[in-house]
Amino acid sequence: MKRSLIIALFILGISIETYAQDRVFARTYQSNVISKGSFDFEYWTTLRTGKVGFGSPFAFGRHLDSRYEMEFGLGKNIQTAFYFNTYNFKYAMLDSSASSFPTQTQIETSFSNEWKFKLSDPVANKIGSALYLEVTAGSDEYELEGKFILDKRYNNDLFALNIVGGLELETVVKRQGNSINRLNELFTPIEINYAYMHFFNSYSGIGLEVTNRNLLSEDNGWEHSVLFGGPTFFINQGRFFVVLNALPQLVNLHKTDVAPGNRVLDIYEDFDFRLITGYSF
Repeated sequence: MKRSLIIALFILGISIETYAQDRVFARTYQSNVISKGSFDFEYWTTLRTGKVGFGSPFAFGRHLDSRYEMEFGLGKNIQTAFYFNTYNFKYAMLDSSASSFPTQTQIETSFSNEWKFKLSDPVANKIGSALYLEVTAGSDEYELEGKFILDKRYNNDLFALNIVGGLELETVVKRQGNSINRLNELFTPIEINYAYMHFFNSYSGIGLEVTNRNLLSEDNGWEHSVLFGGPTFFINQGRFFVVLNALPQLVNLHKTDVAPGNRVLDIYEDFDFRLITGYSF
């Protein structure tokens, strides 16, 4: 009996280590870090579309974003990653005096550096936990983001919760009297991510991700609280994995003069799709 228990725990440990090397969710982070000397490459593609509706200044709006990530395990429950980010926004502005709306394209690039520190394990301990810090620098935006990560695995079910806070310094153009000036404006996004995944076996699973995005600004205070939610699919084949998520915008929970509608379509989109592919070396 004792020998059988040891064998079962050994097999479970192998399975857990396999999952520890791979990303399972598209939006929500887990506490696991890759082992010392390991290297992962990931490619993210995010399509955000449907930036049209009540309160939106756009007749058409669609984002296509990409992230190229190189992730390194440093040992002692620490990992770091470097990202090259591209943002492609194609849009047309509403004009009540025009019969047609010409499209324009805005392209931005930025670099990010991420650090994750594992504090406890989601299987060996009562709950897994980690701290996360990411710094991003772009042509007209600087961002500092921190996450407190909690997760727990019960047999074939995984639960994860992220509490996210950030500081964003953006360059904005404003009219002040008779002049137009470039100003730096501070935003404070606060986000809560919750995720659940059920694994059918060691290489596939289906789950749900829910995101609540809040924005606080210097000028307007707490502007909105928008809820998103949708399914996530996970496939792992050896060293290669794929994560696919659909995240439609559901409702604005905190209506204000800045965001009075049931949804917020000037900042966010109606539908948000993300595909992540990765390979562990």
